[in-house]
Amino acid sequence: MKRKISAILAADIAGYSKLVAEDEEETLRRLASYRAVFDDSVARWGGRIFNTAGDAVLAEFPSSVDAVRCAVDLQESIRTRNLAFPPSRRMIYRIGITVADVVEREGDLLGDGVNIAARLGDLADPGGICVSRAVYEQVAGKTSVTFAHLGPQCVKNIPSPVDAYRIVAPANVIAAPRPRAQAKPTGGRPLSALAIIGVVAAAVVIGLQLRGVVQLPGLAQNAALGAPESPRLASREAIAVIDEAKVRAFASSQAIPLPPALKIMVPGATVPPNVTSYLGVWGGEQGWNGNGRHIMLLVESVDETGAALCVLAQGPPPDAKNPDQRPGRFRAIAGLITDAGLVFALAGATFTFRSTTNGMLWGHLDPPAERNGGLNISLSRIQ
Repeated sequence: MKRKISAILAADIAGYSKLVAEDEEETLRRLASYRAVFDDSVARWGGRIFNTAGDAVLAEFPSSVDAVRCAVDLQESIRTRNLAFPPSRRMIYRIGITVADVVEREGDLLGDGVNIAARLGDLADPGGICVSRAVYEQVAGKTSVTFAHLGPQCVKNIPSPVDAYRIVAPANVIAAPRPRAQAKPTGGRPLSALAIIGVVAAAVVIGLQLRGVVQLPGLAQNAALGAPESPRLASREAIAVIDEAKVRAFASSQAIPLPPALKIMVPGATVPPNVTSYLGVWGGEQGWNGNGRHIMLLVESVDETGAALCVLAQGPPPDAKNPDQRPGRFRAIAGLITDAGLVFALAGATFTFRSTTNGMLWGHLDPPAERNGGLNISLSRIQ
């Protein structure tokens, strides 16, 4: 038997049986979508998924630090996707992580370490992460997360108590920069935590002009000012129709992968025009800050509260010398449209896209706290 030491991540959905009982088909569709988020995050942090059963996912990593970073990334990604659903229908994961000597057999991992990771997940709050002492000792001081000591915990089918730690931040709280001004969400409802993420883009736009499939005048002036104009109104009939062949051809020209199905949902009659103006497919000829990755943003649906379901797709790095050599990929995300624009959090970064009167989206990316600077971009509607 082959033995090795690995960091083991175990995740499952709190209250999954109840979700299935209430709406089996919808739950299974969303589970498949959330599994795609797991696949992407685990691969990005150097791990692999070695087993799944129902809603449970087991993954291994060569590093405890990468396992914890992946877990934080996963919880942030899942949390933003859940914003589009009522609390009773949210699929909220619990994650446990440990380091153990395990047996590998035909790609599967066996041993007490796998069981302990699953039991640590049981100790985690919904939406939270719980780790063993071994993980805590290897990770403390190497990431921005903080820990709360839970002490020795007696868990099912493990003879000795497990010394456990709960990750306090940022896994359980989406960290937001302090806003300079408070924006009100469209529709007059109280502003949520995600809505104030990136309410003000601090950096001045660096004079970008992306010449998208639809070239419209006036962008250079808006970008130089660094302050997009108020949202443009859009008709429901226009935004519900996209030329999929044109969209895919444009994405292919920039090596941007897209999901198998592209759809733009017709908004309800009660959705205000300044919210529907974000619907559609957006792209451009230049990348972040003029020379970074190309991106496309698909805003698939919006509702009267400003909740939006989207796909953010990006191409490969622009050159071999770029320090970030992750391949092109797409990710489903959920955001909120407020006076600040379409705002969502992803992998510790905050994205803000604001519709302008000349038919463009002005975008700004605030990186995670440990990295300085920001990125800017403008996109044209592809139709």
